[in-house]
Order: sequence, then C-alpha cells, then structure tokens
Amino acid sequence: MTSTIKIPRRGGGAGRRSRLLLAALGLAIAVAAPSAAQAADGSNPDWPCIQRLVPRISTAQVWAGPEPEPAAWARNEDVRAMAEQLSVRRLPIEEARTLVADYAQALPESERNEQLTALFGRTLELINRDRASIIAGIGRYARSQRERAEHIRSSRIAAAENAPATASADSAPTALDWEIRVFDERRRALIYLCEQPVLLEQRAFALGQAIYSHMVKE
Repeated sequence: MTSTIKIPRRGGGAGRRSRLLLAALGLAIAVAAPSAAQAADGSNPDWPCIQRLVPRISTAQVWAGPEPEPAAWARNEDVRAMAEQLSVRRLPIEEARTLVADYAQALPESERNEQLTALFGRTLELINRDRASIIAGIGRYARSQRERAEHIRSSRIAAAENAPATASADSAPTALDWEIRVFDERRRALIYLCEQPVLLEQRAFALGQAIYSHMVKE
C-alpha cells in the first residue's frame, strides 16, 4: 500500500517541476517497496494486507468436535439449508446462535452429534468458499492499484519534464490529479477489504462454538 505524498507549494514553474519529480519518485519508491505484510509472508506477492494471509480456515482452528465428513451433509437437505442461513455474513451472530439452538433442540438426542457435526462442516465449507472469493478479489484489487500507481508515476515524470517554466503553482486540477485522488480513495477502501477474511474467520469460530455447545457430551 502507498500513502499520499504532500510537498509544500512554491511559486514558479521550476517549483512545479520539482514537486512533480519528487512526488513521482516517492510514488515509485512506495510501489517498489514491499509492504509489511509481504515481508512477513512472501508466498503471495499480490497480498497487500497487514493481516497475515491464511488461505483457508482449517477445522482444527475453529472446531472442538469430531472431524466432519462431507458425505454427512451431502445426503441431508435440512443440514444444508441451515448451513446456508448460518454462513450469510449479514446474519447477526446472535441470531445465528438462536437458529443453532432451535435446530439442535429439534433433533433426537441419538442423532444430535452426527447432525451438528455435519452442520458445522457444511457451514465452514460455505464460509471458506465465500472467504476464498474475497481473498481472490483483494489480489485483483492490489494488482490494479499497482498498475494505477505505475501509470501515475510515469505520468508525473512526463508532466514534470514537460511543465513550462511559466506554469502556475496553483493551476486547476488536471486529469492526473483526479487519478491520484481515485488511487488514494481506493487505497483507503483496501483497509476495509483486508478486514473481511479475518471477520469471516472470527464468524466461523463463533459458529463452531455455538454448534458444539449443543452437542451431547459423553
């Protein structure tokens, strides 16, 4: 990720050329330098987030029960339908806990552990699918940002070289100025995007706890 570089204004075309060159140099350095996240995890050069990249949530991370078997939910329509509800991000976690409690209470005790394990397995599968899509989107977003940064850098160098000596330091915003503004807005939006995989991991953990709490303990 890169930050906006502010350079004090000075009058005259020479000052404008100097500002453009310095800003272009700063942007080039920001683009070339690896982020803190990339330094910590060099396995994916497209990963721009401070948060560590965890491609997939494992069962052991968020579940204290037995290992779920895909065949168990493949043949159970009720399990699949409930998992679809629980995995929806906009469903508040408290409402999800209530759904789990009602679902568990309706199950015969002899079947409860098997069906709740299947419910967790299918829910985690759906969360991982959603999360993988978000991670892929973050990678595309980061690549697009790097391309924008390179374009801005090249344009700024060209503008600095071609700026007339009589150019005003306070001239009207140019197309390049707007590009920089869009780039910076997208940089800020990336902070929000980077939080989503972690939030889904937290949701998977909370749902795993909720489901496990209703299992019959031997």
